[in-house]
Amino acid sequence: MENCWNFIRHCGRPERSRKVTLAILGLDNAGKTATVRSIQGENPEDVSPTVGFSAVDLKRGHYDVSIFDLGGGERIRDIWKHYFSETHGVIFVVDSSDVQRMEETKDTLSKVLRHPRITGKPVLLLANKQDRDGALHEADIIDRLSLEKLVLQSKCRCKIVPCSAVKASGKKAIQNGLKWLLKTVAMDSDISERVQNDTAEQKEQEEKDRRERSERVRQAREERERREREEAEQEGKTSEPEKEESITANPFQPIGDIISEMVMKKTESKDSAEKTAQAPADHSPKRKGKLCFWRKNKVGPLIPAGPAKARRGPKTWFGWFRCNVVTPL
Repeated sequence: MENCWNFIRHCGRPERSRKVTLAILGLDNAGKTATVRSIQGENPEDVSPTVGFSAVDLKRGHYDVSIFDLGGGERIRDIWKHYFSETHGVIFVVDSSDVQRMEETKDTLSKVLRHPRITGKPVLLLANKQDRDGALHEADIIDRLSLEKLVLQSKCRCKIVPCSAVKASGKKAIQNGLKWLLKTVAMDSDISERVQNDTAEQKEQEEKDRRERSERVRQAREERERREREEAEQEGKTSEPEKEESITANPFQPIGDIISEMVMKKTESKDSAEKTAQAPADHSPKRKGKLCFWRKNKVGPLIPAGPAKARRGPKTWFGWFRCNVVTPL
């Protein structure tokens, strides 16, 4: 009843341009890029596998459609969830001729529909490559994928369209499926508000994750620097960074400034020399002393060195005789 009221309310007012974002998903080699080219009206043949992500913008009636073409490789599927918050609806492409990978397709589709940011959104399932031999019919695909059970669990409105992206008849089926998906998105007025809320929450979560990563990197760097300091202390090394010498003067000075500086230094040197020459001389008497020598085997006081005095002879004959003839006892 609510969907009917939304449809009546939507039809009761004039159409206006509306932006819709769709994600085209599926296993690798399912024909996703060929499907996008078919929607664009381009040649879907000779396409290369999508590695990562590519976006296509196109106009369909009153809708400005953006299609996220996501790679289907096993390692690339983990990035799908980062685009679910901006998605209004999903186009899931299945290779109908690849029977051996149906179980893998089922698991992948189940993970997509059970994601909290996809649950409740419309899904267009394209059973591609119907032109090939051995391709499964619509009923067989529904049975092998347990599609009814998945749709009920995820509360997603789903439509399956058999097609062949490289054939003219397949292009018409794809265009009709796209029209159904856009109308279903337009009828659900809650999807746009939900997309805005999911996008804001995802940006907030991504910012939180970025801060946590930065904090982990900072802690790891501090721990590494601490270990390096401890190792340096144990080895007797210093981990102090060498201080760079700062340039205190400009090496490229004008020649006039250099000449003036040289003249000033020369003048200061000349004035200093003149002041030294004009300083009063020191005329204080210097102490003059005579050298004194210790004589061997002498314990007496030092006697200033000088010329030996002439020995004076005795004044009388008796004195001369006593000094030269008489030998003392």
